[in-house]
Amino acid sequence: METVLEGLTGTCYYLNWDRNRYRFGLRPNLNQILVTRRGAVIPKAIDDRVRKTTEDLFREGPKFLDRRFFPERSNDVPDRPQLTLVVMAPDKLAGDAGTKALIDSFVKECGSSGRTFKSALIFAVPSEAAAIASAARDVLAWEDINDDDDTIGQLEDAQKRALAQSLSRAKADLREAVWRSYRHVLLLNKTNAIKDTDLGQINSSMAATLPDLIVNTLRKDDEITDKVGSSRLVRFWPPALTEWPTKAVRDAFFASPALPRLVDPDSIKQTIADAVSAKLIGYARKEGQRTVLERFGEALSEHEVEIGEDVVLLKAEDAQKLLEPPRLHRLTILPDRIDVHPGEHANFTVKGTDQYGQPFPVEGPSWSAPGCTVSQDGQIRVGEATGLYVVTARTGDVEAQAQIRVQAPKADKKQTGDDGDDEEREDRDEAKAIRWSGTIPPQKWTTFYMKVVSPFASAAGLSLRVTVEMPADKDGQQAKAQVEKIRGALRDLNLDDDVEIK
Repeated sequence: METVLEGLTGTCYYLNWDRNRYRFGLRPNLNQILVTRRGAVIPKAIDDRVRKTTEDLFREGPKFLDRRFFPERSNDVPDRPQLTLVVMAPDKLAGDAGTKALIDSFVKECGSSGRTFKSALIFAVPSEAAAIASAARDVLAWEDINDDDDTIGQLEDAQKRALAQSLSRAKADLREAVWRSYRHVLLLNKTNAIKDTDLGQINSSMAATLPDLIVNTLRKDDEITDKVGSSRLVRFWPPALTEWPTKAVRDAFFASPALPRLVDPDSIKQTIADAVSAKLIGYARKEGQRTVLERFGEALSEHEVEIGEDVVLLKAEDAQKLLEPPRLHRLTILPDRIDVHPGEHANFTVKGTDQYGQPFPVEGPSWSAPGCTVSQDGQIRVGEATGLYVVTARTGDVEAQAQIRVQAPKADKKQTGDDGDDEEREDRDEAKAIRWSGTIPPQKWTTFYMKVVSPFASAAGLSLRVTVEMPADKDGQQAKAQVEKIRGALRDLNLDDDVEIK
């Protein structure tokens, strides 16, 4: 019964009520006055009140969110590494193609430039506008009645109390209408496409504020986070970078949708500090062309971490190189074998490699070649005796060897009737080495070694030269990875790792 009576009080023009007392009178009640005043409210006033109420609602809640209200152009939303809640105008509805196109332009552009921090944008979009406009019209009508002293003077005390209650309820209904309408949250997903999250049938009892409800939902979806684990930082390391500036690290969490958005941009400092302390990455500083390692595997607090272009992070292996300076690890003599005739000269050079497989300067190596005349600049003069000679270059405890094969010069062919016998004898005298070269199919590599090379593995002076050639992928990064893989395998075998792409 009470529910029916309450419904009548909102529609009847001559039913008056005061608490739980209801009576009909001869003078029109507030409902009739409201209908008249509603019709007099102008659309501009309705639009202004809707926008003001919407702004008031979205200004509440988390302080870390930057708010941008009702943008019309892309440069209305700044491009910076901070979570930004972009509240679309009440007439920009989620289902409209024009609204989606406008949001897409905000994500891609900032004025005449491309947007860098596109992942920082979170859009709140209404689903419908009519209910909000109707509620705003009621508020304005009730306020107009409340501000009219002549009308107030004609009201009974019960009607005055009802007016105050109606005005308060109308304001609450307007706020609730805004809550129910702004149920769509749009942002970039992991595939760089616009994702629409529908919050469903929401109301003001679901969270302290509307922005709180949006933030809580995005936290559950791992779209935003308070902190990133140090291992995640290593996992998302850009493959093309050996040094990652801390400013670029922070910015990546607002530029790449593959990464979760940081609630507080400065929280990345704790992530960096944890990774450095755990020896997952190194913390270094650029000084001109030099990179100076400051911390690696040592305690580092977030307050000591600086965000800038000259402060860089290093992968663990690169930080280790700075912690342990490069030293000479292997020597290589080039060429590794030379064929000469008695009394001739052979010139050699030496190349050094450090423990990380990088070139290392070699100064003043000592040369030796028993049976030959040796110059310390790598020039060696052989004697008159034919045979195989070993050349050694040494620097400290590291040495390398090469070979000189001295062959007798070919004799002129005799012009006699026994030319065939002389040529056969000459060929027999000159047969100092057996050689073969050719291309072997991959499926016969093992068979070739077992049948051709293995039977003579113990023969004195046997050497095996290998040329490996494969097509390089057009993708520069993949080709570089292939080269590094080959170099690593060669270093494991203590072989020269000079691999090149031609």
